[in-house]
Amino acid sequence: MKNSFVQQFAQNINFKYVCFDRVILRGYIRCMFFPAGVITFLKLMGFRKISNGVMRILTDQLNSHILKIAQEKEIPIHWWPSVDGGKDGAKQRFVQEKYARHDSGKGDRLYCILTDKEPVKTFASRELTSPKGRKYEKLYDCRKPVKQYYIYFHDQLLGGVISANFISTATTPSRFN
Repeated sequence: MKNSFVQQFAQNINFKYVCFDRVILRGYIRCMFFPAGVITFLKLMGFRKISNGVMRILTDQLNSHILKIAQEKEIPIHWWPSVDGGKDGAKQRFVQEKYARHDSGKGDRLYCILTDKEPVKTFASRELTSPKGRKYEKLYDCRKPVKQYYIYFHDQLLGGVISANFISTATTPSRFN
């Protein structure tokens, strides 16, 4: 008997399987991976000066939005280092044990949000002085710890625990597991 996933995607499955363990889709806006793309985006958003402060405004807005939605929907938020801090699938195991194991409901629903700070590729701005003495901001890519959100939910079609990873800066990729 075919499950709903196989029924929906049968024409795209050219192999035999017993079950899917994990599906990983990575999505990002390609132009946001280059300083010129980030500068263009920020200018289109109405910012004339590119600075760390401008990027902080966008980051703070995303953080506030996620917190607001979590409070409205009564979704628990856990700071990962204070809950477990483990690696190699520990987040998934934590959600499975604390939320999904006791869940027998049908349909789509949110379990929780785990937050953590992890190093990622992002951008920062530095004020420089030209040979003529004029000050200007230069955007450069760097790797630094950034707050991340792991949103765990049950998807009726896929079944089981699914996660979406959002990074709290506008210039980094997000992941759907």
